[in-house]
Amino acid sequence: MRNAALVLLLALSPFLARPVFAQEETPDIAPAPPPSDEDVPPGPEAQPPAQPPTQQTFDQQLSPYGRWVDTPEYGRVWIPNAGPDFQPYADGRWVDTTDGWSFVSPVPWGWIAFHYGRWGWRDGWGWYWIPGYRWAPAWVAWRHVNGFACWAPLGPRGYVYGPRWRGWVVVPHEHFTHPIRRWAVPRAQAFGVVRSARSVRGFSSYRAPALTGRGGGGHHGSGRRR
Repeated sequence: MRNAALVLLLALSPFLARPVFAQEETPDIAPAPPPSDEDVPPGPEAQPPAQPPTQQTFDQQLSPYGRWVDTPEYGRVWIPNAGPDFQPYADGRWVDTTDGWSFVSPVPWGWIAFHYGRWGWRDGWGWYWIPGYRWAPAWVAWRHVNGFACWAPLGPRGYVYGPRWRGWVVVPHEHFTHPIRRWAVPRAQAFGVVRSARSVRGFSSYRAPALTGRGGGGHHGSGRRR
């Protein structure tokens, strides 16, 4: 049933997408997804920690789950032992908080790597994480087209994205708050959705008062130090 609904939505996406003309102004905030079936307060993993992390914190918390490598471009970066199918922000769910939509991951290092720093990709390495010390609900770029929500990890300053960037995750808008892995659009179809989508600063939030683009981190790199 899920696959049939997803195939139908993908088939209709060219007709659902409203053409974007040069004179149209891109909206700052996309519509809120349907309210979650589980209206519970967000847990601590979706909110900033009481104490700010240090490089020592990163070393201690991340070393058991990956390796550190020195690079000429970004200094010391971390490569997770997450397997060949790993993709940032592709396994977990979005939780509505007073800071906007916050990413919650099932991995024990998610509270660091998905709320601080940036992600890059390199052949032979796969995904690698560049440390940062400013907390955000998530460091992602957002796109939206009628029927779909899209996001991808932000790269470090100066990082050049190649064609058909592998970082995009796409889900039906109505399932935005559900487990991502269950509803993610296959990569081959996701590229077409992303091309038809428009950039937005985030998605409207039910818990964040007067959301100003911080939802999910916002693609302008908003966040706060703790």
